[in-house]
Amino acid sequence: MGYTQAAGINEAVNDGSISLETALAWHLQANHYPPVHPVFVDAALKAIEAAQFGEYDNAVELPNGKILTAGQIVEGLHLEAFL
Repeated sequence: MGYTQAAGINEAVNDGSISLETALAWHLQANHYPPVHPVFVDAALKAIEAAQFGEYDNAVELPNGKILTAGQIVEGLHLEAFL
């Protein structure tokens, strides 16, 4: 999925041009087919935070009630560029 685009938008987050929430909402909608609903942004944020601390096994509840590990969410939503 558009890793290069995600990395580019993450640069905008790092320089303060946009918020991480906005970047993730764009990423979920533009870099996935079918698009992932923005309601998943909060779960993506939790997964990113856990992964940044190396806690890939932390459980994160998705808005649909499903529980996955942070690592599964990072992989499934292609969040590597945001780590």
